[in-house]
Amino acid sequence: MAAFKRRKVDSECRAFNEEWEEKYFFVETKNQKATCVTCTESVAVLKEYNLRRHYETKHLSTYLKFSEKFRSEKFESMKRVFEYQKNLFTRKFVENESVTRTNYKIVHRMAERGKPFTDGNFIKECMMDAANELCPEKANFFESISLSETSAVRRAEELGENIALQIRQKARNFLWYSLELDESTDLSSTSQLLVFIGGINLDFQITEELASVCSMHGRTTGEDIFMEVHKTLQDYNL
Repeated sequence: MAAFKRRKVDSECRAFNEEWEEKYFFVETKNQKATCVTCTESVAVLKEYNLRRHYETKHLSTYLKFSEKFRSEKFESMKRVFEYQKNLFTRKFVENESVTRTNYKIVHRMAERGKPFTDGNFIKECMMDAANELCPEKANFFESISLSETSAVRRAEELGENIALQIRQKARNFLWYSLELDESTDLSSTSQLLVFIGGINLDFQITEELASVCSMHGRTTGEDIFMEVHKTLQDYNL
C-alpha cells in the first residue's frame, strides 16, 4: 500500500505548473520534460524540487537581484529566444531529412531506369538550372543534394541492403516458398544468375521478389548454379 501511494504521489507531481516558468526560468518541452531557458538543461522528472534545486544551484545568484517586473521581462525575452532556437533546430532537421530522402528517390529512379551513376552530376546540373530560374530562394536546398558517382553508388548499395533486409524479414513468415532461376550473359561475357523467390505466409500475403544476382566467372556447371542457390537460401535463412 505504501509503495502504491508513493507511485501515485509521484505521478501527480509530474504535471508542469505554469508558476514554475518565471519562478525557476523553466519551460515545458515534449516528452513531459522541463528545460531551463538559461542553460537549456532538461529535468526529466517534473517535480518542483528538481526545478528549484537546479535554479538555486546554478542561477539563483544571477536572478536574485532582479525586480519582479524586470524578472518577468527577462524570462519572456529568454523564452522567445529559446523557442526560436528550438524551431530553427527542428526546421533544420526536417530540411536535412528531406534532402536525404530526395537523394534516395533520385538514385532509386536512376537504378529503375538502368542509368549509369555518372549521370548524377548531369541531373544535378539540370536541377540547379531549374532551381535558379524558378525558385532561387530555395537553390541552397538543391545544392545540398549530393549526386556524385560515389554518393549515388553508396545510396544504391544502401537501398539494396534495405530491400534484402525486408525480404529476409518476410521470409521468416513463409509457410511455403518457391524459386525461379534465370541465367544470362552480360556485355563482358560474364554469366549472371538471377534467383527469384516467391512465398506465402499464414495470412495468404504473397511475396515475389528478386532475391539475388550472382556473377559466375569462367565455366558454369550445374554444381556452380547449385552452390549459388544454396548460398542465397542461407542468406535468407530458408
